Amino acid sequence: MEGKFDFLNLQFFTKASVYPGSIGTFRYRFQRTGWMNDGTIQVWVYENISFELAQDVETETFPWTEEGVEAIRAWLTEKLETRGSEPYRIWAGNHVRDGKSEEAKA
Repeated sequence: MEGKFDFLNLQFFTKASVYPGSIGTFRYRFQRTGWMNDGTIQVWVYENISFELAQDVETETFPWTEEGVEAIRAWLTEKLETRGSEPYRIWAGNHVRDGKSEEAKA
């Protein structure tokens, strides 16, 4: 069975110094510092909201090595299982019309 984070490898983190991502409503973010085999990668997981507004944030820092990337995959897999994920959908906001909520109309 293929893991959700199998795409993560040492070279992946050379693409950008900051990388946000998501699996449905499960959000994560990476920020690397230093250089491969000598730097670190900080990883955050947070709720389905922008990173800047998130309140339920967990973070961990790993070495930017093969072992560190393997630990990142394991940590993210555990957090995904714990936090769960739902398919991403765009909220239409149909419950508010003409300035009145559906509850106020009832």
